[in-house]
Amino acid sequence: MNRSETVQSLETPINLQEEVNRFERELILQALEKCHGIQTRAAEYLGITRRILRYRMDKLGIASRHGKPA
Repeated sequence: MNRSETVQSLETPINLQEEVNRFERELILQALEKCHGIQTRAAEYLGITRRILRYRMDKLGIASRHGKPA
């Protein structure tokens, strides 16, 4: 990457919170898939409690295994 590409990329701002949410959402979805939708196991895999997982699923709009909002 040359200097003009670096300067140009810095001119386009990013929204840190949106990027963090996108990353967190992807990690949660991967954990749920790996654990066959079992939230307790997915939470353990992520190193968090099931309660925190449910909170973050609600915050990010991730549906539960049965298609209902978490």
